[in-house]
Amino acid sequence: MTDSRRRVEADELRSLAFDAMPSEVAVLDADGTILETNGCWTTFAEDNGIAFHPDMIGQNYLDTCDAAEGDETATEAASGIRSIIDGERESFQFEYPCHSPDERRWFMMRALPFEYQGSRCVLVVHTDITDRREAELAVEERNDQLTLLTDVLSHDLRNPLNVALGRAELLDGDDEQVAAVRSSLERMNTIVEDALVLARKTDVEQLSAVDLPTVVRDAWSHVATADATLTVEPIDRIEADESLLSQLLENLFRNAVEHSSTSPPSHAREDAVEHAGSDVTVVVGPLDDASGFFVADDGPGVPAPDRDEVFEPGYTTNADEGGTGLGLAIVDRIADAHGWSVRVTDGDDGGARFEFSGVTSAS
Repeated sequence: MTDSRRRVEADELRSLAFDAMPSEVAVLDADGTILETNGCWTTFAEDNGIAFHPDMIGQNYLDTCDAAEGDETATEAASGIRSIIDGERESFQFEYPCHSPDERRWFMMRALPFEYQGSRCVLVVHTDITDRREAELAVEERNDQLTLLTDVLSHDLRNPLNVALGRAELLDGDDEQVAAVRSSLERMNTIVEDALVLARKTDVEQLSAVDLPTVVRDAWSHVATADATLTVEPIDRIEADESLLSQLLENLFRNAVEHSSTSPPSHAREDAVEHAGSDVTVVVGPLDDASGFFVADDGPGVPAPDRDEVFEPGYTTNADEGGTGLGLAIVDRIADAHGWSVRVTDGDDGGARFEFSGVTSAS
């Protein structure tokens, strides 16, 4: 094959590749006149009612933008392209809506300069970003709903609940009906607190060097531990958000201490997140084979088939005793926010052992 033939074939290949690009592409000269467009550009023009010369070759793109008076998108596009032609910048891009009567659409326009036969030309590419933009809007809508839910839980529900709890404390504590009311109110308060943790943003904004044993003992003091015992093994300082780490530990301690099993011993293994109760022993220490730490207890433990489900919001086998099914979901959420992995396995004494790996040492 001769060099001349190779050049012809290379030109044909470039032309086919240009025409096959999935975005609308146009080449402009230094005056803004359209020199070439691809197939996607022509198809888009035809689909949007441009029947005469849908390829738009020979038309001035800047004049077309300028003629769209009051259209801020067209004005921004023309201004950006002119800045490329004048050499004021080497690239320009912006996102814009381009809705039709039948559907909502968004595009990103990008303009890049190149030299052709001694003249400055501009490559203009319009890419459909509708799927991405729709996903972003869905996330924004969900965040707005979570904000509204948080406000309702924080003020509209929690305030009257606190009043009811205060009044219940003034009633006869020995009365069985009063005790049932107080227990129900306390469970509602726990559900609200747990739901607030899940609904609020749990992203880690700044890590700091944390003395884990200190945070462990602090978190333990915030939980009604009754006759439970805490053992803290020596462990290096870690990088963590101290407030979120404390919430994680409190939920694990509460899961071990407050979710007392009322089943006979033969049924203990069936109670996936029901632990030993008020006399449980909890141990916190470093992992042997990885960077991280564990929290273990000597309760009934978690059966292997349930170990993935226990981290799902709402999963509990202890609803009658006040379980909300949110505590371990919060643990999983906080671990994920730190970039840690969490898994539950058997403890040395047969209970549940929660292992956190991927933790960065601050030593």
